[in-house]
This record gives sequence, structure tokens and C-alpha cells, in this order.
Amino acid sequence: MSSITAELLIDLSKIKKNICSLKSLIGKDSNFMAIVKSDAYGHDLKKLIVRIDDIVDAYGVVRLDEAVSLRRHTQKQILLMQGIYDDLEWNIVKDNSINFVVHDPIQFKFLKKRYPGQKFWIKVNTGMNRLGISLDDLKEVLQKAHLQNDDVLMTHLACADIPDDELNLLQFANFEKAFSQLNCPIQRSILNTNGIINFPQHAYDWVRGGIGMYGGVHHPDLETAMTFRSQIISIRDIQPGDRVGYGGRQQAKTKMKIANVYVGYADGVPQNSIDGTKVLVNDQYAPIFGRVSMDLISVDISKIDNCKVGDWVVLWGDNISINKFAETNSLISYELMTKISPRVKKIFVEL
Repeated sequence: MSSITAELLIDLSKIKKNICSLKSLIGKDSNFMAIVKSDAYGHDLKKLIVRIDDIVDAYGVVRLDEAVSLRRHTQKQILLMQGIYDDLEWNIVKDNSINFVVHDPIQFKFLKKRYPGQKFWIKVNTGMNRLGISLDDLKEVLQKAHLQNDDVLMTHLACADIPDDELNLLQFANFEKAFSQLNCPIQRSILNTNGIINFPQHAYDWVRGGIGMYGGVHHPDLETAMTFRSQIISIRDIQPGDRVGYGGRQQAKTKMKIANVYVGYADGVPQNSIDGTKVLVNDQYAPIFGRVSMDLISVDISKIDNCKVGDWVVLWGDNISINKFAETNSLISYELMTKISPRVKKIFVEL
């Protein structure tokens, strides 16, 4: 049993297919930026770049070390989405030809230092009220920036996954207001994954595809690219009244058969996963029964015939979407993808 471990199967061909599906929703004049922050949402940045570099136009990351590492593997544009804050960081982005976002007045000083090939992405706050220059402060940027045609005006949609939310219309209107203030016709970028799906008419010059690349949103043409699984290490018959797991949270009402699976919150299963969350056992759905512990989950296999020690249990992957696991537990797929533990064995496959 010591060789048993939780596994993460990653199918990079599905990510490439998902990118092509997203690109098919927008016009050919719109460039596609692949958002690969947080180690490509847990899918292994270095291995992914080799597979998709021929079909994307640029990459977006958040941390400076991610951008520097990425530059070793691609010659395409890299965007540091949180920008830079001091002269040391300026020298690093200059030496590695990394473009960055200006989203706060404290970053205005860098607008005067443009190096050859430098492209500035100016982020405006259109209603999300997180990062972004206010429409009033934008006037100051325009006075200092000396913008060029290949610079980009960008914003981020707060409710792109809820197409009927009135905030979308407000943000589109504010973005147009910001664009109308510009003294030269620079490029534009407003859409994330859900924006691509729900508002392709606003694709403009750049779209920024993130979670959809990895199959983390509901869409018929997008597939979950990772399969998270482990094996059953014991099976126990329990009687009515028997309680299972820490705190005895679940109690059997009838005779039951419980499988203990060698995966837990130290591997990336959310500790607060609720009872009844469906997993896949021998291609059949079965519910989690009892509290998730550090190394184990318990699953009710009472209705599954011929189940045995060593059988695989899939938490998400083919035939059991990561989005379903997330929604059942009031989580988001982003969190599930990025919280897989380093102790989980990664295997790259073409399923």
C-alpha cells in the first residue's frame, strides 16, 4: 500500500483544444492572451507553454518571478498584470522585455521610462472597484504617458459570468468613456473567459483567456483538463447507528458499505466538502460520507457492485466536471485547481 498515492492527470491537449474553442468565438483580428498565473492554474506552466505557444499571442501572469521564468520559454509578449512598484523591479522587467499594467497613480513614474519595444497596459476602474485608475486620474495618465498605438487600455469585468447583471452595461459604458478621452487610437482589452463567452462583440484588440482554458467554466465545448483521483485502501461494512469519521458527523440509517480513499485535505480535497458531494467510483457516482481528514475521505459505495480495494476514485475529471464539485461545495473551480498539494503525483497524459 505504500506505493499508493493521489494522482493528478493533466491532459495538455485539452487545454489546447479549449483555447481553440474560445478563439472561435471571437474575430480573427482579436489577439488571445493566455493567462497562466499560479503555475498555469496548477497545470504546470513550463510543460504547457511548449504545447500552446503556437496558438496564443501573449501570456499574462501576476508575480514577477513567474514572468522572468516564463521568458526563458517563450519570445512572445509577457504581461505582468499587477505591475511594478520600484526601480529594482523596473530593471528586471526591462532586462527581460516584460510589459506591465499601470493600475495605480503610484506607478505613473514608470511611464516616462519606456524602453524600446515597451508596451504599457493602462488599467481603468470601470466599476469593479478593485484595481484600476479612476476615470478622473486617467486624465493625469494621458498627460504623462505619451501613449503609442500599440499600448493597451484595459479593464476587468466583475460580473461577466452573469450576463444579465446591470454592472456589465455600466462597465462597458465607462470603458467607452475612458477610451474617448485618449489622444491617440491605442488598443483595447476588456474580456476575460466569461466575457469571451457572453460578450464576444466586445473582443476588440485583445482578450484574456484564463479559467476557460483549463475547463473551469460551464460551456459545452470546454473540457476539464485535470483528473484528480486516488485509490480505495479499505472497505468497511457498518450497521445502523454507526458513525463515520472525525466528530461522527455522519450516522448510518441502514446497513452500509464504506470505502476509505487515500486522499484528503493535505492533497487538495477541501476540508469543508459537504456530505453527499459526488465522486466517481468505477464509473458510477457515489457520495462522500463524513468529514474529510488529512489523508482520507470516506465514500458510500453501498450501491456499487464489485467494488474492491485498489479501485480508483475520481474527484473530478472526465465524466465528473470540476465545476460540479465546486458548485456543490459553494467553491470555485479556480480554488480547486490551484490548491492541489505538491505531494500529489502529476502525470501528463493524452486521455
